[in-house]
Amino acid sequence: MPRTLLVSLLAVSFLAACGGPRPITSARSDHEDDEDSYIDEEEAEDEEDDDGSFVDSAILRDSGEPLTLGEPVEVPGTGVTMRPPEGAQPMPYGAGFLSMQHRVQISVVVAVGPEAMLDQVRGDPAQREPEGEVEEVEIAGQDGRIGRDRIRAQQAVLERAWLLVHDGTRGLAIVATYEGGRSSRVWPAMREALASIEWDRDARIDAARALGIQVDRVEGLTAAQATSANVVLLGRGASFPPEPGQPVVSIAPLPMQLASEQSARVCEQIIARLMPVPTSDIELEGAIENGPLSGCERLATADADGQRVATYAALVFTEQTPILVTGSVDAAELARWRARFTAAARAIRPL
Repeated sequence: MPRTLLVSLLAVSFLAACGGPRPITSARSDHEDDEDSYIDEEEAEDEEDDDGSFVDSAILRDSGEPLTLGEPVEVPGTGVTMRPPEGAQPMPYGAGFLSMQHRVQISVVVAVGPEAMLDQVRGDPAQREPEGEVEEVEIAGQDGRIGRDRIRAQQAVLERAWLLVHDGTRGLAIVATYEGGRSSRVWPAMREALASIEWDRDARIDAARALGIQVDRVEGLTAAQATSANVVLLGRGASFPPEPGQPVVSIAPLPMQLASEQSARVCEQIIARLMPVPTSDIELEGAIENGPLSGCERLATADADGQRVATYAALVFTEQTPILVTGSVDAAELARWRARFTAAARAIRPL
């Protein structure tokens, strides 16, 4: 369980930053009821606007005009410069941009690793439908691909324009997500934006800067410049991605928002679903109240591939955004790493 859990949580952090599927799902099977849902339906109904919409009316305004691009803007911590939609703002707690006027979200990720990892940003192949031809392009002297696909959301079909480039060592993935019905107004400009990307392949990858957070130094852990999607802290001798038992901590905001009055109540429910383990395996569980950001945490041990592994998960909240912290180490080292894991969750603050 711990190896699968840690790999999946690291993947959650990577996919979340790339416009992938939402990470919070029930640990139970689909046929079971959802009475303990981490956001009660009654409370959700209370939060609707007077007109019955969850979305601010400003977001729904649409001039019907084609999307136009603004001036080139550097995406912090990635080495990428691109032309976002005119009037777009930097994505809060994520590398990319958000255009409220045109309802477009653009996620940017740079990561060290094999080329095969790039396609993960587009999610499950079985859930996406190709749209149009894939175009070969050259970005920063490297071969890349631009394309489109569609996925079905709860009540809509979303189109995603994407760019994938790999230079043999590190890869670049950019995904722009918008409503499928607005494709004719958005796709032409997004294709132009993706084709004109500037990428400094030697730039230092700085995940904390890319995500808009600060992570104070934690004893025994060193930041790895391996991906801009999540802050990765490695213990001595650990590699990325980590092997079972190697000390590692991953930090990344989740692509969701919770009202401040909900965060304390639902925090432990979310953690329990992210890390479902028997009560007998839980070493630590409770609220985080003595750090810059409040939240909750859970530390548990279990067998994995013939060895006992300790796995840590925490959520802390900045404004309405939850930040996920995960960690793993050989259970024999738990006495030393327990304090380091809990310190990592208390080392996070907004920039």
